Formats: sequence, C-alpha cells, structure tokens
Amino acid sequence: MSITQKLKKGAAWTLGRALPIQKNKVVFSSFYGRGASDNPKAIVDALAQRPEKLDIVWLAKDPAHAGVPDNVRVVPYDTPAAIRELSTARVWVDNCRKGAHVKKDGQYYMQTWHGFALKRIERDVADKLNTPENAAYAEYAKRDSAQIDAIISNSTFMTEIYQKSFWYHGAVLEYGSARNDILVNPPADAKQQVQQALHLPNDCQIIMYAPTFRADHSLDAYQLDYQAVCRACAQRFGGNWVMLVRLHPNVMKLAKDLKFDNQTTFDATAVDDMQLLLAGCDAVITDYSSLMFDFALTRRPCFQFAMDIDAYKGDRNFYFPIDETPFPLAVSNEEMVQNILQFDAAAYQADWDAFYQKMGFCEDGNASERCVKWILEKTK
Repeated sequence: MSITQKLKKGAAWTLGRALPIQKNKVVFSSFYGRGASDNPKAIVDALAQRPEKLDIVWLAKDPAHAGVPDNVRVVPYDTPAAIRELSTARVWVDNCRKGAHVKKDGQYYMQTWHGFALKRIERDVADKLNTPENAAYAEYAKRDSAQIDAIISNSTFMTEIYQKSFWYHGAVLEYGSARNDILVNPPADAKQQVQQALHLPNDCQIIMYAPTFRADHSLDAYQLDYQAVCRACAQRFGGNWVMLVRLHPNVMKLAKDLKFDNQTTFDATAVDDMQLLLAGCDAVITDYSSLMFDFALTRRPCFQFAMDIDAYKGDRNFYFPIDETPFPLAVSNEEMVQNILQFDAAAYQADWDAFYQKMGFCEDGNASERCVKWILEKTK
C-alpha cells in the first residue's frame, strides 16, 4: 500500500468518527474481501429476505462478481468508500479479522469465524502467524477482538477455543454455523446445481477432493490418485463416479498446474459457494480442513488423505490427534483405496455421533435465523 493510500484511509477513518450511525445499516465481509461466501453469505441471504427495510452492504474486492442478492449494495473492499460504510453502520458481520480502526458507541460487531478447528489457530500459533509479511498479527488480532460484541460458535469445543485463544473476553453465542444450515437441510436439487455449474454428467456420483493449504504454498502433498479413487468408489458404492478438485483459496492460483480431463476429473476451485458443493457431493476427501466437520452433517462418507502429518504438526499442530476424528485416515493412495473399499457405513455413523456429542456440536439448521434475530435486535 502506497503512502498516499494510507493517508487517504487514515483520513477516511478520522472523518468517519464524525459521521452519524445509520441504525438500519448492516455491513458484511468475508475472507478479506471475497465475494459472497461462508457464514456471512448464509446470514446475508437470510437477512435479505426479511421485510424490514435495511441497508445491507457487502464489501468485495471484485464488486462486479460479488454474488449477493439484488437488494444488497456492493462496495469495494478496503477503500475510503468501505470505511465510510463501516463508520456509519449499526452492525458489522465478518468471518475474519477486520482491522477496523474505530468502532463507535452504538455500533455492534458480530464475528462468525470460519470453521471448526482441528489445526491450532490464533494465540495458540501466534509464533506462526507473526510472519515477515504480517509482523504484527497478534496486535492486529487483539485490537479486533477488543471490538467484537459476539462470536458465533457451533460447539462447546469452539466456545472454549474462542474464550482461551482469541484474546477475547466477551459473549460467545452457541447458535451453530450459518454456513452449515444448507448441510443440515440440503436442497433437493443441490447435486443438480453442482452438475450444471461444472458441466458434469447427469447420472454421475460426485466425490470431491478439497485439501487445505500448506505454509509453503506448494502442491507436494496433493498426490491423490483421482482415477483409483473413482474406481474404488464405483466398486464399493456403485454408480458412475467423477472427481471434483477444489484447492484452498490461499493456493487457488495453483489449480492451473493440476491436470483435469473434464470427463472424470474436474476443477471446482473457482466455485465460490463451498457449502453448495458440499451439499451436492456424495462423498468428500480432505486432509486437515474444517470442511470435514461440515460435510459430516450430511451423514455421507468423508475420508482423510494426509501424506505429510508430521510436517504439518511442525507447522500448525492439532488440538487433538488427527486419528481421533471419525473419518477414515489414509497416508498413501493404497491405503486410501482400501479405506473406501472397506468403508463401514454403520460404524462411520456411530463414530460421528459419538464425536458430535463429545465436542458439543449445536448444528440444527437454524443458525442463520438466530444470527438474523441478533442483528435485527441491534438495528431497532
């Protein structure tokens, strides 16, 4: 950022202190300016359907492709215009750190975060987060947490993480994850929507491989044998299987280096709505991503494929051993195939139910409405 840009933003925040709050304005952002996605998307979709006359704003780096409802205004992210919206809003909703300089009396900040934590996060890995590119992340996060009025949790486990590891001492509301409402109650046409969006065969069964990113932003750990997996799925579950591959947004540019035949393997990285993809899939493979805990709500098969567990432990480590999840774990392609062929649906469901109870999940498909109710109470 240039000195001129910094001066303009600083001036915008200073001016914003004097601007009046508009009690009907709610400002959303997700993943530092991405289009409609994650928990904020689910909440804004529900809020946009309400009869109350609200001024709903989405902050996006690419306003032309924000993907929000028609009655939502889109403003360029991280600009003086965005600062003006934040300065005059009654409520902020975000799933990442905001970095906002000033939250005034009479403003409210809902923090939804973005998933159930297997890998350690925030204060528990502060030494990893304070990088040369972001040397002051901890101070930035502390400033953000001091402004939050409520963090939305989907479990007693995450409630404890927010209370202990987020430099935060405010309210934690166990509403569930708004983004997961669609997985608790999947639309009947979810698979058809995915098939149409990616031009898949109409009669196919879908398995998606969606690994998280690595600190070195490489593809070295993504050595899954797509064809072997599809053959194993066809043998174990029947049907014609295709593979979707969706890279984490932090490494999505690397998708161009992967090979897809667009007959049995397809690139789904550019699809913004991850939860719709999950709702439309028949099975999922991941490694350390929180999406496994989301997808399990559909009660469909979920597998883990992780070739670099020891290396990943050295980077972020885990809150609990990875083999204590209910998802069959493979460290090689041979083991991955065997896990599919030997998949025991009854044992899988029992393991997930036990894990769900142990972690204190509260996902019932109504999280969005609870968040909307909280927002509406603040805008009255």
